Amino acid sequence: MNPICKLCTNEATLIKAHIIPRSFWEIDASQPPPRMVTNTQGVFPKKIPIGVYDQTLLCEPCERCFNDCDGYAAQLFLKRFNEFEEVHGSNRRLTGYVLGNVHYRLLKLFAIALLWRASVSSHSFFSNVRLGPFEEKAREMLVRGDPGDAATFGTLFSVWDGAESLIMDPFAERWDSVRSYRFYLGRFVAYIKVDSRPFPEPLARAALTPEGPLHVISRQLERSQDFRVAEHVFAYEIIRRRRT
Repeated sequence: MNPICKLCTNEATLIKAHIIPRSFWEIDASQPPPRMVTNTQGVFPKKIPIGVYDQTLLCEPCERCFNDCDGYAAQLFLKRFNEFEEVHGSNRRLTGYVLGNVHYRLLKLFAIALLWRASVSSHSFFSNVRLGPFEEKAREMLVRGDPGDAATFGTLFSVWDGAESLIMDPFAERWDSVRSYRFYLGRFVAYIKVDSRPFPEPLARAALTPEGPLHVISRQLERSQDFRVAEHVFAYEIIRRRRT
């Protein structure tokens, strides 16, 4: 008896499937691969050039179903980001980037696929992502190829300006009590809402919509809580290695 594919729910031979598309780990052959960082006790930073995969998720036909949305997101962020226009605040400080004519359906399905695959994965790196009753809703939307409206699994993106690629384990957070998950994609971060309520302002203005354009928030890694977590993990790793 074959295992069950978690997308089509049929018996099938399962393959090695990536949750975060492999292209986000293979950003530039001339640069070292992103470090995979987790604050889970006893797990230390690793360089994983092919990324994290799970062989308990998908059959090959279902894995191919994600090629278009995964490929579009990788192309948009990794190859076309120079096409985005800078956005500056009243003090001339860079606040983000904007691009019109974005393919809403493909980018939104990318976000939903990222969220669902992490939730059904058995890999420890994604153990903090559990969608509960939203999991089946996400699966059904993926099977239908339905991105939903802007409020359903609402998504927004940010970019670390001037930072190297870093991939940390995703986790749940709340924005004014609205629950979402944060996913690290090298220099980019996706925030995906798992809540019936909308993102609070001003985040709601940057969320992905069918009408566009796409807004990407500019962030400085060294000023963020993310940096403090990564810095702490790296420092702990150095101390541990010196003691061994």
